[in-house]
Amino acid sequence: MKNQTSLKKSCVTKLIQGAAVAALCAGATVANAEVTRGFIGAHEYALPDPSGMKPWNVFVEYTTFQKTSKVWNDSGSKKSSDDIESFVSLSKFVHFWEITNGVGIAWELIVPKVSVQNRDTGDGVSGIADLLTGPAFWIKPNENWTLGTDMAFVQVPVGDRDLRSTRWNVVASVFWDAQYGKFNYTGNLGTTINGPTERKGAADPANPYYFNNRFGYRVSQLVEPYVGVDYQWQDSKDGVAEAHELAGAVGVMFHMAPNYHLSVHYQGGIDGKNMPVSNNLNVRFAYVF
Repeated sequence: MKNQTSLKKSCVTKLIQGAAVAALCAGATVANAEVTRGFIGAHEYALPDPSGMKPWNVFVEYTTFQKTSKVWNDSGSKKSSDDIESFVSLSKFVHFWEITNGVGIAWELIVPKVSVQNRDTGDGVSGIADLLTGPAFWIKPNENWTLGTDMAFVQVPVGDRDLRSTRWNVVASVFWDAQYGKFNYTGNLGTTINGPTERKGAADPANPYYFNNRFGYRVSQLVEPYVGVDYQWQDSKDGVAEAHELAGAVGVMFHMAPNYHLSVHYQGGIDGKNMPVSNNLNVRFAYVF
């Protein structure tokens, strides 16, 4: 039981890396979690022109519920596993301002809350996970495009005992958003750079790489359906097998008011290897003030 508990703690830690949302830990053969940043919705990186912009704030709550009893095995087939349920919520506060002429900066603080339960064995962990903080920068090369980067987000190992990491990690990504009439395309390409572990004899995991895309079409003032394609890959390292997953998403964004909106989408696994099969519901609520 001690080794099983240690494994679960290690697995859950991997699930909350970077600005990603954690979803589940399905067992010893699984290298990592569902596709990182699979929680993003349409207009995720739609930011205003920073030129002459006054400071402003946003609060965002991301929630993911994942339930699966399948994993992708080493040959890419679905294999039965324990029935794992996870509930992850990310509370994000961001302050925006213009750092210099035409360049915006956003400083973010993200607090993850995690609950992972194995319905077959009754084992599980829950609590506050390691917080993340750091700056993002963006520009508007023209009125239709936003281009930016968050190259210095840090995962700080200060979470609850059962969820605390043994390492400091850094998140690096580039992001973009394009708006052409009713059509929106938003996405990011990123990685989580894992720091050295503080636990003697523990293996250092390989860095995951992820690519997320959302395509939306606003059919009315209130409703904007969107679809998504997400991919994550992690190389083999220290005896842990290479892993990847391709997942698709379909959802709706509700533009309820100029300063707040709600997005809901389902994400399901299409193809993969040595990862849990994505089967999750994602909700995003954002409030600008």
